[in-house]
Amino acid sequence: MKKIIILLYTTVILLLVGSCSEDFLDRPPLTQIENESYWKTAKDLENYTVQFYTVFPAFNTVGSFLGVIGWDGSRGSDVQISSSPSTVWNGTESPVSSGGNWGWGNIRSVNIFFKNYTKCKDPFEKYKQFLGEAHFFKAWFYFEKVRLYGDVPWYTDPLEMDSEELFKARDPRTTVVDSILAHLDKAIEYLEPVATVKGKNNRLSKQAALLFKSRVALFEGSWQKYHKGTAFGTAGADPSKYFRQAAAAAETLMDAKYGMSLYSNNDPENDYCKLFSLKDQVANKEVILWKAYSINRDLSHSFQIYVSDRTAGISMTFEQVQHYLGRNGQPYDYFTLGKTVKGNAFLEKIRADCDPRLSQTIWTPGALMWDNTFGKATFKKPFLDKSGEALNNTGFQIRKGNDPKSALAGGGVSWSSSDETGAIIFRYAEALLNYAEAKAELGETVDYTKSINLLRKRSGMPDFAITDDPNKDRYADYGYNISDQLKEIRRERTVELGAEGFRYDDIRRWAAHKLLKGKRPKGYPFLASDWTGTKINYKVDADGLLDPFVTQLPNGYGFKENRDYLECIPLNEITLNNNLKQNPGWE
Repeated sequence: MKKIIILLYTTVILLLVGSCSEDFLDRPPLTQIENESYWKTAKDLENYTVQFYTVFPAFNTVGSFLGVIGWDGSRGSDVQISSSPSTVWNGTESPVSSGGNWGWGNIRSVNIFFKNYTKCKDPFEKYKQFLGEAHFFKAWFYFEKVRLYGDVPWYTDPLEMDSEELFKARDPRTTVVDSILAHLDKAIEYLEPVATVKGKNNRLSKQAALLFKSRVALFEGSWQKYHKGTAFGTAGADPSKYFRQAAAAAETLMDAKYGMSLYSNNDPENDYCKLFSLKDQVANKEVILWKAYSINRDLSHSFQIYVSDRTAGISMTFEQVQHYLGRNGQPYDYFTLGKTVKGNAFLEKIRADCDPRLSQTIWTPGALMWDNTFGKATFKKPFLDKSGEALNNTGFQIRKGNDPKSALAGGGVSWSSSDETGAIIFRYAEALLNYAEAKAELGETVDYTKSINLLRKRSGMPDFAITDDPNKDRYADYGYNISDQLKEIRRERTVELGAEGFRYDDIRRWAAHKLLKGKRPKGYPFLASDWTGTKINYKVDADGLLDPFVTQLPNGYGFKENRDYLECIPLNEITLNNNLKQNPGWE
């Protein structure tokens, strides 16, 4: 057991940017000590909360670059796909018998902290940071539950085998979200700002709690607004209450005293991609929280291998690409262009004509892939002729975060990989987007000069403007009417946060199943002559666009709008606790 605890500490130590504490390593495992002999010092509280840092998304250690970059569609997405669809995508998913994401271990563990931390003998000032972290993590764990299941039981005390609360009914999601936001308020109060917290932006801070609060509140405000009157909405909920909190948290974070700004070297053609490729993010004022890696500490991953000459079977879609404006700030007619300009020429054309973030998110011919001990190589064409983890099946291959100078770039798959690219967990750009969306939802004036225009400026794009895109229904048909302002804000979000894991949650909170249902994700306009002499299996639709799932999803995504906005509560849990009621459509 001691080995397990030591390993856990090793995996998170870089988040704390400190050396292994000898007194910690000499302690008996937390599961074996007497409760009364613990909780006496601030160090005890720190050592307890550090275990929770492993829940944050990060690059996998080997074999894949899935994590903070690379996957937006685990349960189906219009903007990103894997090499083949799952039963989740075609609507044939069966109810979950057991397991799933219903486990309560983390929530029980953080409740143990709250039950015991007052035993600490040290002054409050010495441990308030760790109390703030506990408040943050309880909010994090519960938001994961609300996102997936909606109404869930709220537990204050750690449950035991004989606890009556084991048979508690689900609390309304608004009750739970209000409690989450209250915990985040405490986290904001107790956590140190990035500038003074030990570990800087490797550790939770006031800024992290403010950003997360804006995310939670925006999610709930949107959910209650767009699911109102359905089985997924909450009777009597006030979406505006949550939008106001989302906007206020983001605006607080945007105050100059917090010192946040966007990463920029005044190089619009490269800054966006480079932001995600840095090994060390400590000095980056855009990065609010990140995970560091170190070969010397046996903490590394394979990201640069995969983003340079593998794909992990992941591809962007034509639907994602169509969100990018032209360099003049006006909608770009990708669809009409694809009628006459195809294949590599299409990729080259859109690189020249469109928002520079597009060619920094996907590979285009001529882009430098690696320039290191493996030689020098540029991107020639998408990996449509590959298979397995090297396959790209849309023509839009992910580049975001590539560092051509990395020693790993172009090195092929290595299970002893040693990539130290830092994993961004929270970044300031999200706060700017959350602010703009929440203010627009409230019908209040959005100050674009301090929000979206900053994102546009970094990319060399014109300021935010309302545009009229005749092709918007091809990629932004939400199934209901929203203001042109909100459409543009949603466009900007889709572009700036592309391939960072936000899209499926956005579809769900916007009640935007029409983006998925009955539709198949498409690829670029295919040109056979690009592949002369190469054996390749491909299918195109009537418009000449790659149609990789025409066989697997002949009727498009099978999203069931009366069921799939929430997950199935495992059936064995319903059997064990008669007070639990199943989510709509899974009965």
